[in-house]
Amino acid sequence: MGNILGRKIFFWILLIVYSVVIFIFSSRPEVGVEQYFYGQDKVIHFLTYGIYAFLCLVALSDKILLLKLFHYFLALAFSVSYGIFNEIYQYFIPEREFSLGDILANSLGVITFLILVYIFLNRKRKKGNESAWHRSLH
Repeated sequence: MGNILGRKIFFWILLIVYSVVIFIFSSRPEVGVEQYFYGQDKVIHFLTYGIYAFLCLVALSDKILLLKLFHYFLALAFSVSYGIFNEIYQYFIPEREFSLGDILANSLGVITFLILVYIFLNRKRKKGNESAWHRSLH
C-alpha cells in the first residue's frame, strides 16, 4: 500500500513540475529557436502534450497495467484542456499568439500517445494471458 501511494505521489509531483515547465515556456516571449525543418513547432507541441497525457494517465492510475477507460478519458480531458488553456493564455503574452494549429497539434499528440499506451498495454496483457493458457495445457 505504501509503495503504491509513494508511486502516485511521485507521478503527481512529476506531472505538476512538467505542467509548470510548460507554463513557464508558454509565458516567455518568443525567442528565436532555430528551425531545422518545416513544422518543427507542431512536432514539439505534439510530443510535449503526448508526454503530458502519458504522465496524466500514470498519475491517475493505481496500477499502470490495470488502466480503465475512465483513466484514459480523464487524461484526455485534462491534457487537451491544459493545452487549450495554454494557448488562450499565450494570447495575452507579448510576442506570443493564440494558435488553433498548436491546439490541434497538442490534441493530436494527446490522442496518439493515449492510443499507443492502450495498444501496448492490451498487447502485453493479451500476451500474458496466452502464456498462462499455454502453461495450463502442458
